[in-house]
Amino acid sequence: MTHITSLVDESPTRKVLTLEVPVDEVRDVTDRTVRSMAKQVRLPGFRPGKVPPEIVRRRFAEEVRGEVLEHLVQHAVSDALREKELVPLGTPKIEDLKFEEGSPLTFKVDLEIRPKVVAKDYRGLKVPTDPVDVKPEEVDALLERIRESHAAFEPVEGRPVGQGDFALVDLQGSFPAGDGKDFSEEKVLVEVGGERTMPELTANLRNAEVGSRATFQKDFPEDFPDADFAGKTVLYSLALHGLKVRVLPPLDDELARVALTPREGEPPEGASLEMMRGLVRARIEMEKQEALLQKRRRAVLDGLLALNDVDAPESMVESEVDSALRELARSLARQGMDLKGAGLDWGRLREEAHPPAVKRVKEYLLLDAVGDAEAVEVTETELDAELRGRARSAGMSAAELKSSLKKGDRLDGVREELRIEKVVRFLLNQAVTAPSA
Repeated sequence: MTHITSLVDESPTRKVLTLEVPVDEVRDVTDRTVRSMAKQVRLPGFRPGKVPPEIVRRRFAEEVRGEVLEHLVQHAVSDALREKELVPLGTPKIEDLKFEEGSPLTFKVDLEIRPKVVAKDYRGLKVPTDPVDVKPEEVDALLERIRESHAAFEPVEGRPVGQGDFALVDLQGSFPAGDGKDFSEEKVLVEVGGERTMPELTANLRNAEVGSRATFQKDFPEDFPDADFAGKTVLYSLALHGLKVRVLPPLDDELARVALTPREGEPPEGASLEMMRGLVRARIEMEKQEALLQKRRRAVLDGLLALNDVDAPESMVESEVDSALRELARSLARQGMDLKGAGLDWGRLREEAHPPAVKRVKEYLLLDAVGDAEAVEVTETELDAELRGRARSAGMSAAELKSSLKKGDRLDGVREELRIEKVVRFLLNQAVTAPSA
């Protein structure tokens, strides 16, 4: 029988046990292993299954030692965890192993465990009651953005470039120091004085005549967001081919019919400015309601964390960091970024991702504890409804999605996501409202 000679609480999530397997048990397991191997080995001069144990011990000493050690360690760790009611996260580390003939087997087990969490004071958390009223000026602002999205660009002749004009230019860039890749863009429409237009480009275009050319230099700061330009000097050459102005359509029924017409189809019956104004108001109200819901959700989670101190196991945090970085990589790849050539500092990104990952792990542990306390479960009907929604978005049947999730052992993960979301809704239903500070 395994003896636990010491148990050290390194932290609420890390334990170190020292185990000892008595010499009698080591001898018994060794004898059984030798007898078992004697029945299987084949040696010249001996009939199958009749090799003497003494010969097996000598000829296969390393194999015997390996099997005995694996068996003893596995069973000793299992017995110790069961005795102390510990559930490890990941594979326990075996250290300081001593295994000598005629002596007990001793070793240390370093393991991380999921902390036992009992959530308290989770009913009656405070959430904000921000108004969701839609102001007329908010509707007008969104209608103006719709006008701008349907603007036309009309050519202008006979005058130089002015502030707010749109210049049609060829733009080339080179790196005098040879520390970058030259580039060239043709017939680019540039807003003179626009927020996204380099001041140097605006300065060289303002008052210029169509057909003119110019060169200028720009020194980019070290902390410039784009690594291809940060800390570098670029020599620009531009050629002005044309001049255009943006013309906004009138805010009327015709604009409404155009704006409300789907990409493929006809405008809705009765499309008018009044209809569009109503839809705009409804959209703003829905966005405000969603923003308030997210604000309340954040308030519930922050309140839960403030009232409950919980430790985040590092293995869970690292897993969360890995997940966040994988999602970042997928997002950048979808945007067309070459991840290998982008020069991203993954070490720094990992450090930055660590604190929010700790917070998310703590939130999950607390929400899970609330779910246990309140016996929150996900029914098969709820799971199937969620899968139908995901399947529609993925362009596949719910049965195909469910089969794929089962095959990849991910169905329980979806169920757990739904369970945690139900816990959040429970907390929101139990919360009390208070005006935002």
